[in-house]
Amino acid sequence: MNGSSSSRTGVLIVGHGSREPGSNEEFERFVSDYSSRRPDLEVRGAYIELAAPDFKSALNEFAKSCSRIVVVPLFLFSAGHTKNDIPLVLDEVSRQFPNTEFLPSSAIGVHPKMLELLHLRTREALKRTESRPEKTAVLVVGRGSSDADANSDFYKVVRLFEESNYYHFVMPTFIGITKPQLQDSLEIAAKLRPERILVLPYFLFGGKLITVASERLSSFSTNYPWIRTMIAGHFGSDRIVHEILDERIREAILGTGRLPCATCEYREKLPGLTDKVGGLKALLWSVRHMETHSQAAPHAYPHPNLKKHVLVCDNIDCAHKGSGSLIARLRSEIKNSGKQKDFRVTRVSCLGRCGEGPSLVIYPDGIWYQGVQEPDAPEIVQDHLLNDKIVSRLVDSIMQ
Repeated sequence: MNGSSSSRTGVLIVGHGSREPGSNEEFERFVSDYSSRRPDLEVRGAYIELAAPDFKSALNEFAKSCSRIVVVPLFLFSAGHTKNDIPLVLDEVSRQFPNTEFLPSSAIGVHPKMLELLHLRTREALKRTESRPEKTAVLVVGRGSSDADANSDFYKVVRLFEESNYYHFVMPTFIGITKPQLQDSLEIAAKLRPERILVLPYFLFGGKLITVASERLSSFSTNYPWIRTMIAGHFGSDRIVHEILDERIREAILGTGRLPCATCEYREKLPGLTDKVGGLKALLWSVRHMETHSQAAPHAYPHPNLKKHVLVCDNIDCAHKGSGSLIARLRSEIKNSGKQKDFRVTRVSCLGRCGEGPSLVIYPDGIWYQGVQEPDAPEIVQDHLLNDKIVSRLVDSIMQ
């Protein structure tokens, strides 16, 4: 039976839990900060796993003294814990306390304020640098989930962030469970020749995964010293996250929720996108879009482009050092891979680097290799042509 009940609404913030005390301390600080911010609520915290108090025990204890409890999953996206574990415990505990009202809220999810937080963390990281935004690449790294829906929500947030700024490019990537993995994304990013790469952790709290991200970024910097790198701070107990929780709690109490169109730029004033469309601008945008399509026509002679074009110097100096056999080996390796339609090797005259050859340049990447020998051909084909990984030991320069 229920004991004496508090007249205040109870809020149980549910975190994941970690084996690292520092991460749990951050969660507990978040709960404490939020409790201080909302004296009208009785706020407590609990964990799904790996730490105490566990969610089920905390909910049981809370229900003894509170007649209405909002359960707030402090998760960036809805996956297994929010879709399965929390509802199962709520169902069990609610049967034990039939006079207590249990109100589950949504996870943070795809929310306009998360764009604001991404902009904030990016500006904080880059404010002491001189790198131009149009030459800066941003890799937003998430934890990764076995839930494809959660991963797709992460992609949506990152895409909205890219649309709302002027960085060289923005790329979503993961630290585990699913792909693309951070180390592979860094290799791809290097090919696009940014002056700087900023890794932006999409994490609420610190811990081992952010440490792993830092280690992988450090390893990348060793192999690509000409690209400056840095990592931004995670979200932590930020005012913006508190405001999202305010909204989630209010939705749970009122029985309302945000529609999927809540992040539609035609309805919501998204940070960084307000000058693009909205209201009357949306109508004009639509009219212009239709007009543009009405004027378009298919190309008369469509044909597939080469993915990469390899130019090898075969002038007298490079030829003396083996460029002929290098060209033959490159063509043989490409043929063996079955990619003759994608890659072409062309014999060219002097590339202007006499004495340093054989010289080889790959377009459209703009990667120049020097001192390339026939035994290097399989590595160039396998790593650079087929897997978009620069053979750093042979790099002479990268065209900016």
